[in-house]
Amino acid sequence: MLSNNCSTLEDAVFMTDSALHPQHTIAEIWRLMRLKNFEPATKLSQQLCQQQPHFALAWHAACILAHSQAQHSSALKHINQALRLQPGQLDWQLIKAQLLFMNGQATQAKKLALSLATQTEQHLGFYADLALLLNKMQQQQAALDCYQTALALEPNNPQLLFNLASLQRYMGLTTQALGNLDTVIALNPNDTEAWLLRSNLTKNSPQNNHIAALQQALKQPMPPLSQAQLYYALGKEFEDCQQYPQSFAAWQQGASVRRANMQYSLDKDLATLASIQQVFNKGLFNQGKPGCESNKPIFILGLPRTGSTLVERIIGNHSQVYSAGELNNFALEMMKLVKQSGAPAAQNKQSLVAATRDLDFAQLGENYLASTGPETQKHPKFIDKLPLNSLYVGLIHLALPKAKIIYLKRHPMDSCLAIFKQIFTQGYPFSYNLEELVNYQIAHYQLMQHWQKVMPDRIHVLEYEQLVADLPGQTRALLDYCELPWQAKCCEFESNPAAATTASAAQVREPVHNRSIGKWKHYANELASAKRLFEQAGIKCD
Repeated sequence: MLSNNCSTLEDAVFMTDSALHPQHTIAEIWRLMRLKNFEPATKLSQQLCQQQPHFALAWHAACILAHSQAQHSSALKHINQALRLQPGQLDWQLIKAQLLFMNGQATQAKKLALSLATQTEQHLGFYADLALLLNKMQQQQAALDCYQTALALEPNNPQLLFNLASLQRYMGLTTQALGNLDTVIALNPNDTEAWLLRSNLTKNSPQNNHIAALQQALKQPMPPLSQAQLYYALGKEFEDCQQYPQSFAAWQQGASVRRANMQYSLDKDLATLASIQQVFNKGLFNQGKPGCESNKPIFILGLPRTGSTLVERIIGNHSQVYSAGELNNFALEMMKLVKQSGAPAAQNKQSLVAATRDLDFAQLGENYLASTGPETQKHPKFIDKLPLNSLYVGLIHLALPKAKIIYLKRHPMDSCLAIFKQIFTQGYPFSYNLEELVNYQIAHYQLMQHWQKVMPDRIHVLEYEQLVADLPGQTRALLDYCELPWQAKCCEFESNPAAATTASAAQVREPVHNRSIGKWKHYANELASAKRLFEQAGIKCD
């Protein structure tokens, strides 16, 4: 979050004069911003900057005001002006780094942020905000150092300790993360996110678990999301202790709480998936419209919890590949181009799908590539592993015909269980009701079958079970498909030092194993209705 640093001005009294009083006007601008009265605040800010162009606080306020309205380019111009007047303001330099990053100037942002990380004797908020920014830039070690510096100023700050533990988890520092989570929970027992993360990182046993503590905590009144997080944590610990009926019951309770407190229509999603198949038919791919000829992108996609992170780590261990993570860029660039095309405003997702078939595909591909830079430009290839890019496979191929597309499949019952027992930070609203989840899985399976039919030999289909059974052979096939030379270290993915920022962060630090294969059989009774729905749709579950 960008900081307004206006606390010393909050009690000032605004006076209306033809010539604005700088300090009083600043106070009024902050007051209007707190009330979200952006239009009068903007007019007053513009007037103050015109009358007092050498008043640095006016430009700083204008920056925060522009940022509050998502006008990041204007915000960057305003903070630059403020820094020209007061270049020594490190808080403002941090704001500039944040805005550079938001405006796609990642190289400049990283350079500035790393220089700020060397500054000493700053306040706690400075180091905490800088750590968050560095983490977004995948500068995890620098972020870790900033958190440590912040904690030296306030050792028992539970929010800082939780953020540090989350970062340590992504970096594979599990023991340190667990120690910090224990401290967080001791300081703030109501931090249910810390309970959930600790349960997911702990290898629980009948002799060593937090089941009783979780059951006791669930007796207290709490917000729905907090309650759901505790139920998911309880389910994980019951499963570790091989108490499978109790485990599934806990997940089901958590999912029910989560689903009851969200607005979601499965029918609308199913209609969208059906619409995609209708619009992106064989005829569209035979039109011969040119796309962007870059062969840099490698898209790893499918449903969540099917092994995409594992494949990312394998290919990402190659010296010629950069792992960019789960990017929303393709969908965002598609939306921008639809708006720029002058097409009528989409009334629903189906009309949006229809509008995409008439886009300038080459422009879409070029815009997507530009949006991922500059790190992706430094390597021959890069990975984009957003699972639900599977919705855009046809558009991806039209925009980037030389891009590689890897589709991860997993046994439908194992996939169903893995998704159902995961509480997601955002996205995947279909996952909190078992019947909705299965129906979405069926529709997704049908969509992927459609892509393989209308785009023969363009998608590399990889089954998770085959990957686990033959890691060297499947890795060689992956690299061949991606047109990458063989490197044995790709099979040593657990040694990949890069941070893993998905739900599989802990698992990918281990050598490949088959412990998750067939796990659904422990829940055969609970999943009987799911199995029946799959088989009715012609999807084998043997």
